[in-house]
Amino acid sequence: LVVVGLIAQDVGAAISIMVFPEVGAAGMTALRLVFSAAILLVIARPRLRGRSRRDWMTVVLFAAALAAMNLSFYEAISRIPLGIAVTIEVLGPLLLSVIMGRRWLNALWAALALIGVVILGGLNLERLDPIGVLFAIAAGALWALYILTSAATGRRFERLDGLAIAMAIAAVVVLPFGAISAGAALFDPRWLLLGLAVAVLSSTIPYALELVALR
Repeated sequence: LVVVGLIAQDVGAAISIMVFPEVGAAGMTALRLVFSAAILLVIARPRLRGRSRRDWMTVVLFAAALAAMNLSFYEAISRIPLGIAVTIEVLGPLLLSVIMGRRWLNALWAALALIGVVILGGLNLERLDPIGVLFAIAAGALWALYILTSAATGRRFERLDGLAIAMAIAAVVVLPFGAISAGAALFDPRWLLLGLAVAVLSSTIPYALELVALR
């Protein structure tokens, strides 16, 4: 489930690069979250009544992680190459695996994985936009937070209810910024179609699969 989700996510990221020149990072984030929220709300039809205060706190934190992670990642790949951005971003989950594992063997596997992604990414940091690198690091930290909040949401909400609610909250928060950044281009049919493709590949499929896997 995780592997399929990651493949879909990176294919979606590759498609999103074609949209950046027209709508910008905030516009792309808005398209992705709005379409993802619409799809998930139709599929899941989440139950809103009867939720505890702790449930809502959990799902709102999940929504904040979703929105910030997506925006940081798109800001990163608008400044530095996609492969290098993903290489830096994966440091967040790697560090989380070491902390959660609490065994030297986990640290060994994380170190080997880190060596692998550095080799594959061909990092050449001195030629990279420092702001882009900082956004990639932020995306990695937020990815770790996303994993934790996704797992917590999956325990408190049945099926895909929590993911649908979190995605809707994130979409509402990001949409005004995306609209201001992209302007009329945000509603161009070409970018809407590509935005829908990115939403399905980069959010709807991987987030749903990861939430099930984390259960």
